[in-house]
Amino acid sequence: MPQPEAFTAGMRRLAAGVSLITTTWDNQRYGLIATAVTSVCAEPPTLLICVNRTASIHDHLTQAGHFCVNVLSVSQADIAMRFATPKNRETRFELGTWGQLETGAPVLSGACVNFDCKTSHEMTQGTHTVLFGQIQDVWLQEMTQPLAYHDGSFSTLAKIA
Repeated sequence: MPQPEAFTAGMRRLAAGVSLITTTWDNQRYGLIATAVTSVCAEPPTLLICVNRTASIHDHLTQAGHFCVNVLSVSQADIAMRFATPKNRETRFELGTWGQLETGAPVLSGACVNFDCKTSHEMTQGTHTVLFGQIQDVWLQEMTQPLAYHDGSFSTLAKIA
């Protein structure tokens, strides 16, 4: 069995889109940058997110029962950096324009797309909780270049042909 360090190094080579997972709990907003977001099925529309149980948002996210997956655009790299940095948590939502859809989770204007979800199921695997989100609303915003994450850095996608 490979060591966790080898697995982590290998996964850093997997380019992924960057999502900002947001929720509200007890009248407070919380957010987390994530690349572990996956489509599950179209009927009913469902996706999943994986969140480390040591993440500061974890307990708020599981208690809230709802979240929004804001798929970030290249122009939102500063927002991604703000949410990826542990310090200044209280100022994270000062960047960007925020609203809400059906669940009340924070929704970021200018994202490639926003998926407003109710948690339908959760399970534990190793160090993480996997939350399944049944989509309540989708906000398809203007098509923009998505923000990507690869080898520990935010980047852009290059189109071929």
